[in-house]
Amino acid sequence: MIVLRRNQKEDPFMLEFTKHFKGRNVPILILDEKWLEIFPEHAQNSTIRALVAELGKLLKEQGRQVDEIKGIKRYKSQMMQEIVENMDADDSTVGKLKRRKMDKSQKKILELNERLELRKESLSDLPYQIQEANNELLFESTRVCYERFRENLEKLGELEAEIAGLQEQLKMKKLDKQEREMRDEKMYTYLHSVLGPELMEKLDAQEY
Repeated sequence: MIVLRRNQKEDPFMLEFTKHFKGRNVPILILDEKWLEIFPEHAQNSTIRALVAELGKLLKEQGRQVDEIKGIKRYKSQMMQEIVENMDADDSTVGKLKRRKMDKSQKKILELNERLELRKESLSDLPYQIQEANNELLFESTRVCYERFRENLEKLGELEAEIAGLQEQLKMKKLDKQEREMRDEKMYTYLHSVLGPELMEKLDAQEY
């Protein structure tokens, strides 16, 4: 279940969102390249940055505990090996030393088992916490996306109106250009017929 941190418990969409993703596995957003393209660091609001930090902290803690469990298991395996190596203990001086080593290893294994159980118990809760933080980050990301949709829709309307205005201006300028070209052609044809080609060539050369 998503933790409702922004006093939105009565928000119908938040409740529907929580219900929809309950029990579902959502990809970890901060590891998703597509999410990172939409929400690079500079495009994150304070809520998203806080959730990203929290999710990163939980993932790091999960990794740390997994590594610690592996380390405990390796150490336990070493202790088991020492027990096997000292199982031939007898009443000789060497045998008594082996027995002490074996007893020490057995005691250490009991301690390691306790540590292992504690770590496993702690680790078992982390996936749930990670899922909660990830789901809340997804909710906030969705909210921000729709906020951007609304802003972009308004801006697109302004741009469409501006483009339409520019198209009209372009149309008028094209008409103005055509009219000027037609007037120039009429004037030139008239002068050519009155003045003759020889004088027109001289006038053209002087760039009147």
